[in-house]
This record gives sequence, structure tokens and C-alpha cells, in this order.
Amino acid sequence: MSECICSVCGHDESKCSPDETYRRAKELIGFKKKASAALLQRDLKISYAKSADILDELEAEGLVGPADDAQPRQVLL
Repeated sequence: MSECICSVCGHDESKCSPDETYRRAKELIGFKKKASAALLQRDLKISYAKSADILDELEAEGLVGPADDAQPRQVLL
């Protein structure tokens, strides 16, 4: 997979829309086959709060499993 770089912001979170950040997070989780806040923070350069919100949205959509202590969530994509 080629690196997922936003054509609008180039990974500058201050310029990236929430929808674009969510799309990139979903793509990243699908590629890496694991889902954790730390992964999203590191690879997308976003805050813990944003990464946790994204994981909650993905869980609500049935794309990742529930939180399991410090373990990465199960990817259901």
C-alpha cells in the first residue's frame, strides 16, 4: 500500500477535516489489521482524544471490536 497522505493537508491535522481524518484512520486500520489509539496517534499525528473518538465511531459502525484493556481492538473490516 502506498502511504496514505491527505491531498488536502499532507497530514497537517490543523488543515484536515474530521471526515478526512476518519477516512485515513479507517484505511490505516484496514491495512495494518490492528486498531489502537496509539497506532492512530503515531501514524496520523493526532491527539489521544481524537484517536479514541475515532475508535468509538468505528466500534459503533461494527468495524472494530470493543476495547480490551491495553490490547489492540479486533479489526472486523
